[in-house]
Amino acid sequence: PKKGIIAGAFDVIHPGYIRMFKEAKDYCNHFTIALHEDPSIEREYKLKPVQTVEERKEILLAIEYVDDVLVYQTEKTFHEYLKNYDIRFLGTDYRDGSYTGKDLSIDIIWLTRNHDYSSTKLKRDIFYSVEDAELSGLKYD
Repeated sequence: PKKGIIAGAFDVIHPGYIRMFKEAKDYCNHFTIALHEDPSIEREYKLKPVQTVEERKEILLAIEYVDDVLVYQTEKTFHEYLKNYDIRFLGTDYRDGSYTGKDLSIDIIWLTRNHDYSSTKLKRDIFYSVEDAELSGLKYD
């Protein structure tokens, strides 16, 4: 059996994530998500998740392609997780850069992003929707 892993904060799940998980599962028998508790702690340019790690884990475990979710706080911990997997999934945007585990002999499957979904965009859209409602005096729940 092949064990595969992907890492991220996976805050505000959208169809792009689901497509990515489905594609990843095609390459392995056991698919694990390494869930970063808060990437903004080690990398200040990252957004702080709006959902708790428990909420994100519950959502991820409900997705049919996901077999397991491991929570981590630091890249050092994630590096240790990687040692137990056969395949690492990364987006093609990491192909020319550095990434955790580059020093390990683990197969990399480059997942393409052929969609316009983005958690950051979704968060921005929600922000402006609420802001517009408040500015117009709309009462909402």
